[in-house]
Amino acid sequence: MPPRITIVTPSFQQAAYLEECITSVLDQGYPDLEYMVIDGGSTDGSRAIGERYADRLTWWCSEKDKGQAHAINKGLERATGRIFGWINSDDLLLPGSLEYVGNAFANDPELVVLTGVRRSLQPDHSAVAMPLDDPDDPDRLFTGPLINQQSTFFRMDAIREAGLLEAKLQCVMDYELWLQVLFRRGTTGVRIVPWELAVFRAHPNSKTATMASRFLDEQASILHGLCLSTGEQALADVLAIGHAIKRDLRAMPVGPEKARLVRDMVERFLLKWHHTIYSGSDLRMMRSFRRVIPNIASEDPMIRKWVTALDDQLRATSWFSFRLPRKWNHLFG
Repeated sequence: MPPRITIVTPSFQQAAYLEECITSVLDQGYPDLEYMVIDGGSTDGSRAIGERYADRLTWWCSEKDKGQAHAINKGLERATGRIFGWINSDDLLLPGSLEYVGNAFANDPELVVLTGVRRSLQPDHSAVAMPLDDPDDPDRLFTGPLINQQSTFFRMDAIREAGLLEAKLQCVMDYELWLQVLFRRGTTGVRIVPWELAVFRAHPNSKTATMASRFLDEQASILHGLCLSTGEQALADVLAIGHAIKRDLRAMPVGPEKARLVRDMVERFLLKWHHTIYSGSDLRMMRSFRRVIPNIASEDPMIRKWVTALDDQLRATSWFSFRLPRKWNHLFG
């Protein structure tokens, strides 16, 4: 018998997409599917859609909740599957995805996390396959994972061990869960497969489009906690200069032995997102970062490019001196 797969769909005010999402899961025809739809009390017609499919769903509800992670956890608390994934109500599973996932877990007892390709569907209906992580670079699964959430599936016992999702997060609960699992289980049970499993729908009202700064603040908060757990107080202080840090997130199972890895994680995060200075707090944060880590030894050409661009900007002695030539060029160009 194929392993039972639990899929949870959290939703709020997504009636325009919800039915297509539901049918993309139900039409898989997977023989042992446990599918739950958790709506946050929408007023846009989502309830009627849930009612229409109620007899084909394992469980569904439409009631006020505390956000996406809380909604997913409500499903997980009722879950009995051996494999778990969630698909947001504005995204889709591709035909045959669950059969592939079920077979992969059934045939590989060491498999803990399976991640495949997701397509990015644009508002003009064009679609492109998004990149995958490099299976030959296990450290990058910590320092720069892509987290293709729609096409990522976990062994349920790894989720139980991690303790569900961090409900205090609204944007990067997938990143936090990924790290919780990998810090506990390592990377040997991760399988990265070149199989298109899901669709990420890009649209103007998605959280990715409307809450970009929140995504970065939450990721910085996770890294801040890792810094504190590994004795990297100076780097934690750097992150707090430029980001609104949430300090009450659950801990991860790391200690000083992971300090080097955590430094690499913070280094890549700061350089990726802040190698171009946009604000006074950016300038203060990245100047502090370069004092804490004056020598960056990475041979990654992208890292070297970011460092060069950053250091060129950090030659300014103040925010005023940084802004003055830009303002001058803008006015008199």
